Amino acid sequence: MKYMALMALLGLLVALFVGYTEASFCPCNPRKSEVCGSNGVTYRNRCEFECSQREYKKLGRILNIRKQGPCFQVKWK
Repeated sequence: MKYMALMALLGLLVALFVGYTEASFCPCNPRKSEVCGSNGVTYRNRCEFECSQREYKKLGRILNIRKQGPCFQVKWK
């Protein structure tokens, strides 16, 4: 009986781990064309932004592009 419970727990943990890694995988081209998200984060390119946007949707939140380019630009005097 303990063996069956241990195997069921192990199977559940493996299923959760596999589901998490698949949901988080988002291959993007490393090409740089920065975009600024409505969350104030500068994303390296639109693909990385869209990966984050999918994660936000899963949480019931909205993420939009605020502008093309970085969110904050440091101006030196």
